Amino acid sequence: MRSNPPARAALPALLFPALILLAGCTSTDAASPAPSASTPPPSTPSLSPSAPSPGEALPSDAATLEQWAATALPENGLGGSTAVARGTGEVGSAGASVDLQPVGGSWDVVIACESATGAPLTVQVSGSAGTSTDVACGLPGEPGAAPTTLRWDATTSATLQVDSPTQAVFVYEVHPRAGT
Repeated sequence: MRSNPPARAALPALLFPALILLAGCTSTDAASPAPSASTPPPSTPSLSPSAPSPGEALPSDAATLEQWAATALPENGLGGSTAVARGTGEVGSAGASVDLQPVGGSWDVVIACESATGAPLTVQVSGSAGTSTDVACGLPGEPGAAPTTLRWDATTSATLQVDSPTQAVFVYEVHPRAGT
């Protein structure tokens, strides 16, 4: 195969105008002035996820509270055991309580929460041998803290007492204790 030298010499002369034309079509900075020594270089966009916007609020109505609860403590999500009781609520400085009826045997009370400041809840199952426990809470709009499990001797009625120094929401489930 023989190469034609005049055609090879003309190729760069044809490619150069085509490249200039393409560069003019794809450039976004063609209309902007050239940066001077005092102008900072354009910033590189960040590909990291953005943090939740400040001012995220706690769930404020029944529908958003139920949506939050389904994420914070998926229903019957603990090894497939069926809950005998499940509920949600709001708590503030006045506290909140839930009456638990006796069902016999040893049970787990699992609780998850979210508070306005991330402050933990103080939770106690009264009428049982349990003591008060601090339950870690998530912040609004952020991944929540892991649920906390408390033991309940369900041979007698009890009260699930929830206290918080700030506004908070919580979800609880009562499950049979594994092995009982």
